[in-house]
Amino acid sequence: MNKYAIVIPAMLAGLLSTGAFAEPGEYWEVTSRTEMPGMPMAMPATTVKICVPKGGASDPRKTSTDRACQMTDIRTAGNKTSWKVRCERSGEVTTGSGEQTTTADGYHGKMRFSSKAGGRDINMSSVYSGKRIGGSCETK
Repeated sequence: MNKYAIVIPAMLAGLLSTGAFAEPGEYWEVTSRTEMPGMPMAMPATTVKICVPKGGASDPRKTSTDRACQMTDIRTAGNKTSWKVRCERSGEVTTGSGEQTTTADGYHGKMRFSSKAGGRDINMSSVYSGKRIGGSCETK
């Protein structure tokens, strides 16, 4: 199995979950589906329950715990947010971009990543959506 079939979905889970901020939060349910051209099988969608700081659903820095990834060029216009991301693990660099549209009780978006492994280009994309499910929590 291609190591990116395991590493990249884990990276996306980190990008779409919180935990690095000590703020009051609320629970959200996030579903994501990742696609990689050339994979012998489709990866199944995953759904996780996360604690997001109140008002933080439109800020990718507040919905990511992946310390290997840095968000830059974050731009918000109305309810649309876009950003660039750069992740470095074990000397390998992955770059990408994301965009999402946020409403009062949800959001949906897409992220695209590319990297090189063994001289080969690796490209993938992920579509995701989140919905507020309520309940108080404390982000860590």
